[in-house]
Amino acid sequence: MSLELRHIIENLLLPPGSLILLGLLGLVLIHRLLGKVLTFLSLLGFYLLSTSVISGLLMSGLEIYPALSTMEAKTLNAQAIVVLGAGRYLDAPEYGGDTVSALNLERLRYAAWLSHRTALPIIPSGGVVITEGTPEAQLARDILKNEFNVKVAAIEDASRTTRENANLTKRVLDKLGFSKILLVTHAWHMPRAMYVMKEAGVNAHPAPTSFQYKESEREFQDWLPHTSAFLSSSWAIHEYVGKFWYQITTRD
Repeated sequence: MSLELRHIIENLLLPPGSLILLGLLGLVLIHRLLGKVLTFLSLLGFYLLSTSVISGLLMSGLEIYPALSTMEAKTLNAQAIVVLGAGRYLDAPEYGGDTVSALNLERLRYAAWLSHRTALPIIPSGGVVITEGTPEAQLARDILKNEFNVKVAAIEDASRTTRENANLTKRVLDKLGFSKILLVTHAWHMPRAMYVMKEAGVNAHPAPTSFQYKESEREFQDWLPHTSAFLSSSWAIHEYVGKFWYQITTRD
């Protein structure tokens, strides 16, 4: 299956695509009981995934790796920091060309923060997904050097998926003679990232960033729908499905 076709299928099967399809099917069959049930389930799904309560529950099952302390980072004997890509901002008019996405920048900022405190070089990982343009790792390298003033040991700019991140990064690490790394990605993405790193034989210690789940008492407003909650729910469901897919498929 091509990456383009896989991307289309993902958009249709994961929220909001799946809920829209469910609702449309319900409207087609609206004069039947099944149609009314499908329409109701579609609306209910949109509502629940848009609440902080449900998005928090989904995220809590993913954010299982705690934040890395500065002291721990210094004593792990890692040789580099690998930061995984998270998309591009294409044809950015204010920058005069491609740059990294907001999610990618969150990861890069934390990787740079770690680098300044551990003196470890950074290895960005990420290629071109679907749309042509500058690979993510090349954009990340420029930002890390020019804006965060940190050392970049190498880049891995051919990967298109998290599994490819791991497999191709392993080759880079072997060439450099690095045997242990700190792995930077979002806290909710870390379980899948660690799974494929172990699968590829990379000795990685998790350094998660941008935690979404905060344990607190429920309030009335947590049951009100919000776009940020729906976005978090979508990320979480994508990760659960992605982890399951990696577990039932073989290495690339």
